[in-house]
Amino acid sequence: MKKIYSLPGLGLALVFLIVSFIFINKSVEESNKFKEEKVKVSEILNFNDRLLSFRDWVFSKDAWDEKKAKLDVVMKESDAHYEKANTYGYYLSYSCLAFFILIVAIYAKKRIYFGLTFAICFISIVLLGQGVMNPILEMSAFKEEMTIKVYVHPDDIPFFEGAVEYIAEVNEFMGDIHNVIDLVRIVPYVGPKAANEVQAVTSGAQEHLTEGEAFLNKNRDNPIGFDKVFPGRTYFYYQNKGIMDVITLLWKHDNKPVALAIGTFSIVVPAIKLIATLLMLLFGVTKAKRFRKFLSYIAKFSMADVFVVSAFLAFLSFANMSAGVEMDAKVLFGLYYFMGYVILSIFLGMLLDRSIKARIEKDEL
Repeated sequence: MKKIYSLPGLGLALVFLIVSFIFINKSVEESNKFKEEKVKVSEILNFNDRLLSFRDWVFSKDAWDEKKAKLDVVMKESDAHYEKANTYGYYLSYSCLAFFILIVAIYAKKRIYFGLTFAICFISIVLLGQGVMNPILEMSAFKEEMTIKVYVHPDDIPFFEGAVEYIAEVNEFMGDIHNVIDLVRIVPYVGPKAANEVQAVTSGAQEHLTEGEAFLNKNRDNPIGFDKVFPGRTYFYYQNKGIMDVITLLWKHDNKPVALAIGTFSIVVPAIKLIATLLMLLFGVTKAKRFRKFLSYIAKFSMADVFVVSAFLAFLSFANMSAGVEMDAKVLFGLYYFMGYVILSIFLGMLLDRSIKARIEKDEL
């Protein structure tokens, strides 16, 4: 079979795959660093640590200032890593566009459908790799300015009535001390000075006792306490996952059948489908027919498009949940590349049929 015309495209595709691998690898490195930094954010503001921290309760301002300083550094780092990961993704997209233009230019005159199918097949492989290896969803549950109401009803306080009566008695006793102070004041030389000092102390104490007694009497039928506010966000849940992360997590937690199913139907089958499509461009009609039957069979088990829809449903449902705390879900750039693969794979089947038909018309198969 004469396949000389495919050699320029194969050479260019090899270079394209090498360059794409470099960009994907760099993007994954930055994505992992981004994930590590975002996990630190949820750890710094973790609800368990904040609620059980004596320092957060008693020295609230100092504790928050320390956490805020750490948080600013970590957030800056995470944003920088995500921006770098995105940048390498842009470079990958530009290389895909350049590859597509060059292939179409090479085959535009005589074999346009072959060129389109060839280019989109390799681009789909690259997009699949980028989408699988990078994070696709970020989900978190948190509370802004979390407020805990620390209140107790007087009826639940042991000896409440006795305490009120005791404070009243002490307050009355402090009033009697003033009579003694007046007697001390008449002592020559030291009397006035000593009386003034004792009166200053007792007056302050009596003032606090009077306020306390009035407060307790006023709130006999009302809860007594305060609102404890934890500044900023308090995280209850955070996850940043990609397809490979999900598979790895399921495998480690002894959910191997599910991990194998997701890996097979979302990665292996789509990859085989793309390789089979590429091979059909390079072999005779007999083998092409076999491959087309094989491709038609395995395509039934592909879950790539279903996975994308499920990811969006998870995003929408999580973001709109009402669980007493604020829910947030963000689509990360990995999902867009995976979705790009799904869209291109749909057109790829149509282009493949048209390419094979065009080659049969030219009697090249």
